[in-house]
Amino acid sequence: MKELRISLLIGMIVLAAASCSKDKRDAYKDFMKGGEIIYPGRADTVLVKPGLNRIKLSVVLGNDPLVSQLRVFWSNNADSVTVPIKRTSGIDTIDVLVPNLKEGNYNFAVYTYDDEGHVSIMVNAFGVAYGQNYTSSLVNRTLRSVEQSTDGSQVLLNWGEPAGGELGTEVKYKGADGVEKTITVPSTEAVTTLPDYESRSQLTYRSQYKPDTMAFEFFYPPLSSATLPVFERQLAKSGFSVLELPTDVKSNHGWLMHYLWDGNINSGFATANQVPAWFTIDAGQSAALSRIKYWQATDRLYRIENVRTFEVYGSNSPAGDGSWDSWTKIGSFASVKPSGKPVGENTQEDVDFALAGEDFAVAAGTAKFRYYRFKLLTNWGNSAFFTMGEISLFTHDR
Repeated sequence: MKELRISLLIGMIVLAAASCSKDKRDAYKDFMKGGEIIYPGRADTVLVKPGLNRIKLSVVLGNDPLVSQLRVFWSNNADSVTVPIKRTSGIDTIDVLVPNLKEGNYNFAVYTYDDEGHVSIMVNAFGVAYGQNYTSSLVNRTLRSVEQSTDGSQVLLNWGEPAGGELGTEVKYKGADGVEKTITVPSTEAVTTLPDYESRSQLTYRSQYKPDTMAFEFFYPPLSSATLPVFERQLAKSGFSVLELPTDVKSNHGWLMHYLWDGNINSGFATANQVPAWFTIDAGQSAALSRIKYWQATDRLYRIENVRTFEVYGSNSPAGDGSWDSWTKIGSFASVKPSGKPVGENTQEDVDFALAGEDFAVAAGTAKFRYYRFKLLTNWGNSAFFTMGEISLFTHDR
């Protein structure tokens, strides 16, 4: 009996095992009826880089060599873009530009595909598109002044302090050859030198910003502009000398005529007692004057002997007897006191204006001359002689 029970038990186990194996085989066959499920290698990393009403996705692919296509979905799969992929032997990164986005947050679903249409597991990425709300808060760096170098060959741009977050300033201008040039001024640079420029041309500039370090492009406020000056250079004072003609006034009180071009406004020239009085300068070269700059003697601003009105004449062959026959009048000029207050009463504006030097424009079309004669007519204090601190002469001639 014992042997019979053991035999029956063994038989039942064998039958159960056979039945179980049959069920598993049938289930696997049913599962494989549609073929084996294949998942191409999904994207390894997705970097989201903000832009202006657009976003750039830098998708780092995995090592699956059969991946041939990339698709990106957004707006709840309502929008998508497809990018073909050509694999290389290295690690490939595919840039996908998603354009025409409204300002806001976005969720992207990234899939890879092989040539047979198999799709990978999804990779999610989140990012921000920036627009008008952000750019309207941006400002351009202040351009305080545009100045020429002494020889006129360069323009100096003097900048104010940069705004918070500014990364630099893009500047566009025309060179002397008429070709547009573009430079980027670092936010740490206070003075920018343009090596050459086209007279009276427009310079435009705009500051650069990024809303975060991942942004793939700069953001800008509206363009600002400035007009570049007409070419003008200062005549080199190293070429100046005194031309003493018979009727010219002499120096007085140890204030010699050549102090007028020594570069020091605190020294100067004083004439002997003579009103009116005139003196002559050899500029060392022929040039058509565009501007005269005059500094008063600093110890007597707008008073006593400082020149108030004067005339300037030019010649290329002065008469040796000191007569006026060989001279051509260039212009008549009058020093101006900004406040208009009586002699002896100076405001700070008056002082600053005088110390900066007073400019006197010369009429366009003036002929070129080498010799210049200054005829001093009146002074601020109706004194018996004249004083001047410094003079500079300018020309548009290149």
